Amino acid sequence: MAEREAEWDLEDLGKGVHLFRWRTGFYASPFFVTSEGVCAVDPIDDTAAAAYRTAIATVTDAPVVAIVYTHDHRDHACGARILSPDAEIIAHPLAAERITRRGAGDLRHPTRLVADEETLRFGSLEIRTRYFGPNHSNSNIALFADTDGGTLLVFSDVIEPGVAPYRDLADSDLAGIVDTLDALAAEDFDIVMGGHLGPDQRSWADDYRAYFHELIDVTAQEFASMGGQKPLPGEDGVEMTERVRNETCAKVASRLRPRWGHWAGFKQWAPMNANRTLSYLITGN
Repeated sequence: MAEREAEWDLEDLGKGVHLFRWRTGFYASPFFVTSEGVCAVDPIDDTAAAAYRTAIATVTDAPVVAIVYTHDHRDHACGARILSPDAEIIAHPLAAERITRRGAGDLRHPTRLVADEETLRFGSLEIRTRYFGPNHSNSNIALFADTDGGTLLVFSDVIEPGVAPYRDLADSDLAGIVDTLDALAAEDFDIVMGGHLGPDQRSWADDYRAYFHELIDVTAQEFASMGGQKPLPGEDGVEMTERVRNETCAKVASRLRPRWGHWAGFKQWAPMNANRTLSYLITGN
């Protein structure tokens, strides 16, 4: 039992919604037990999916009839062939496009594409999906479902309660993240989880929104105070780039620390967040 619990655990959120945690604190995927079978989300990878299948079997003997990919990234979308080789695979069209372009044989291709706003129905259970545009990837969909704790928002890698945004925000559209978080403020939900952590209070969505706005504003200010991309006498382009980036990112992290420094990962990742923001400010993307 101790060994199993070290690998995964389950949480019953009520109203047919359960949460599978893989190597607790590392990945988390909800699944929905319905009268028509189980709808799972993000099988993670082959090893996790085998444990995911075992975990679901401790709750119900119903088959997994559908798997939702929240987005196209491999660390969330692999494993469907192990979790349920015959299940319907649901994703946004842009996720399907990317998966097809990669041609990865270990990843099952979507078989059902959702519109930008759609409601998935499995018996009496409803999962509302919404595509806000590009953010963490260009294919992320948000999921909304009722639980005993209120309406749950699942927004993998866009909001991760308890931790700072991840490293250099790889594959992210920074302006899109801000637009998404701004639009999300008008949505009705009570608790939020990502693909790794949560669920936790809705306030995490508000905090992420405030953090990204402040990150961009402060990075722009500090970059301007450095004189932008301006070499010192005798300094070549490589030296200038590294000096400006390193000093700017350190100053940004220092200014953000009083408000956000208590977040896990802030010390390591806030300078990386700032470095990605510099690229956005310099290139516009």
